[in-house]
Amino acid sequence: MYILDQRTMPMFTAPDGDPWPRGTAIALEPFPQHSGFIDYTLSGEQIIVHKSKRHGGAVVTSPEEFNETRCAYRIVRIPANEPEAEKWLGIAYAAVERGDTWSGFDNCQDFLSQAIDGHKSSPTRDGILGTVVATGLLWYFGNN
Repeated sequence: MYILDQRTMPMFTAPDGDPWPRGTAIALEPFPQHSGFIDYTLSGEQIIVHKSKRHGGAVVTSPEEFNETRCAYRIVRIPANEPEAEKWLGIAYAAVERGDTWSGFDNCQDFLSQAIDGHKSSPTRDGILGTVVATGLLWYFGNN
């Protein structure tokens, strides 16, 4: 008699084929970069903790649902050790439990930076707002 392990293989793996460690922060490419944290269930299946525009807030999904279009991705940060991973994931799961919502001013990039650095930051939003402000200033000074 044979036992076949049918656990789903992790979707996000390092170049050597090993799964990324718990707490690894990833961002899908290209722009805009949807972001989340990699974690694992007790049975070893990979899951993603992220703030989703489609779901309206902080959620836990499968890698397949997080990256439905099978985009390329990049590693944003890898935790230095298990306590750091626990800290980041603890903050992320707390947002899920609170039901934190998604908005243009509190998005998936803010979700990552809040957990990792302790403050919200979204390069995508900052770039868009910077462009709008610069365009407005150019228009204002060009017309006065």
